[in-house]
Formats: sequence, structure tokens, C-alpha cells
Amino acid sequence: MSKAGYALALAFVATTPLAAQVGHDPARSPYRPIVARMSLSAVGSYIWGSSGKLGVGPTDGPGGGIRFEMRLTGPTDVFASVSWSNLQRMAARPNAPLDSQLSGPVDQGVIFAETGLLIMLGGDKTWRGLSPYIGANLGLGFGGSVPQDSSEYGFSAKFVSGPILGLRFFLGESIYLRAEGRLQFWKLSYPTSFFVTPPDYPNEPPLLNPVLNSDSEWTTHPTLLIGLGYAFRF
Repeated sequence: MSKAGYALALAFVATTPLAAQVGHDPARSPYRPIVARMSLSAVGSYIWGSSGKLGVGPTDGPGGGIRFEMRLTGPTDVFASVSWSNLQRMAARPNAPLDSQLSGPVDQGVIFAETGLLIMLGGDKTWRGLSPYIGANLGLGFGGSVPQDSSEYGFSAKFVSGPILGLRFFLGESIYLRAEGRLQFWKLSYPTSFFVTPPDYPNEPPLLNPVLNSDSEWTTHPTLLIGLGYAFRF
């Protein structure tokens, strides 16, 4: 073999180990594929925020529910959930004297049925088990009756929506923990009785001044969710 041939052979042997070191060893890589396409999780929540100018809007309370999630295409997931929250609000008695028109706070149970879209910021992979995401939800809130409230006011079939920022931490291929923050919005609507002078107390003002106040208002509700989920595939 010529001197040039020996030189080429030596160069090949010397560079082969270096080439093998390029990139990550798959067994040691911090990235792992998310192979499951669907998941089911139990979630707990706490809702804060505004109860409106009178305090009759429900807020400030814990809740819990179930959530189903499915991968669509690429990094996009869709979810549907049903949950129940035990919230607080003031009870209204618009036909009472001014000092007793509001009482409470009292319990207000609310059922939330919602759906939403999520975008996985890491695509279909986790980094050291972490999978952050952003998204938005849209749903309805159905409030139960409040015996202490003798007015026509109610919290029923209210649209609920807002942005989502969350993180999943996979303990393995199937089990994961979830932490999610939301900023939810819903609209309160006030009945006519809130703007009318109490018939039995003509010298008392109504709950709301009809000149200065609208019959509805939007309220904002920061919400924290935590959950435990199981991912699976068919």
C-alpha cells in the first residue's frame, strides 16, 4: 500500500470514534416521544376573581371533575371536561330595606361543561418528562338554586372562556401530573328587580341605579387546576 493509502486509512480510523459521538445517545437523550394519543385525567381546581359590583356573581371556591384529551394533528390536542365547583356569592333581596338587601356570602354550586384546544410547545416530545402547552377553552356554567336569594337573579347557562397555560410532567409513558393556569371570563346579567325601588319601602334606593349601571357586566376569574392523568392509545 502506498504512503497516501496508509495516510487515508489512519485518518479514517482516527475520525470514526469522533463521528460516533455526534448527537445524543438515544438511551440518554432528555427527549422522549409522547406515544399515547388519548388521555383521561381527574382534576381539582380553585377559582378566584370578581363577583361583580353587587357581589352576587359566584367565585372563590374549590372544585373537581374529569377530563378527556385527544391528539389531533401535529402538536394540537383537543379536550372536553365536566366539573363541579362550590363557589360563594352574596344573596339578593331587592324588595327589602337598604341595610338588608344583600346577605351572605352563601354557597353557589356550578357545573362547568367545556371544550378547548391545546398546542404542545414541545411538539410530540417531552423534555425530561415535561410537556408545556398553551391554549384556550370555551364552555357553559350552570348554577344551582340558592334558597337564601329571593330575587329573580340566577347564574345559569353562562358562557365561560379564556386563555390557558399549562404543564404536564410524565412519570412514565402513561402516568402524568398536570398543573394548569387559566384566566376565565363570564358575564353576569341582572334582573329588572335590581333597578326598581322596593315597593314596600318607597324611600329606599334600588340595588342598582338604572342611570349609572348596566344590566350586565363581565367578570374575570384566575383559575388553578391540578390533575393526575393516564395516557393510552388504541
